[in-house]
Amino acid sequence: MIERFLQALVYLLPQGFAWPRDPDSVLMRTMRAIAGMFEALHQFTRSAVAEWQPHSTTTRLAEWEEATGLPDPCFGVNQSIEQRRYLLLMRLRGPDLPYEDSSPAAPAVIEAMCLAVGYTVTVSYNLPFRVGHRCGKRLGLLDGQLYLTVTLPAGRMRVGRARVADRLIYGPKTSSDLACLLNRTLPARFAPTFILK
Repeated sequence: MIERFLQALVYLLPQGFAWPRDPDSVLMRTMRAIAGMFEALHQFTRSAVAEWQPHSTTTRLAEWEEATGLPDPCFGVNQSIEQRRYLLLMRLRGPDLPYEDSSPAAPAVIEAMCLAVGYTVTVSYNLPFRVGHRCGKRLGLLDGQLYLTVTLPAGRMRVGRARVADRLIYGPKTSSDLACLLNRTLPARFAPTFILK
């Protein structure tokens, strides 16, 4: 890149013996130094533009989070830069819902919301069987229980590697942050029940 700036600067110089094009001349060394400053300014401008883009920012991430109400209290404050950027983009774009007019209570919408934050979830409603209904009445009614089968990546404790007080099953995620998110976004009439898998 510096060669392009140098070529543009040399092209602007007048012709003649007073303006030598020899690379070792004082004039050309001065032009190369000026071209280096132009290149440094160009690189700084490019990095400044990248910092104002939410998908590539690192130093302006706190400002983006403040503008969008992050960090989310459900996910805690000890997150990596990649996790913070992922949650920021999810907040700006919103989850990719299965249909436009999505009810927050629809199973496919709940699954899409959970998938957007990194959880694979299967949602089902509780439809209890009731005896004693008249003919023509439904056998089961929605009682507000949502059953979410959550698949969490986990590993088991290994003999020889684990220490006293280590968890028998460990993993990078827990269901507590997902429960916090769902309790905040689901309609109040639902009480999600988690089945960890």
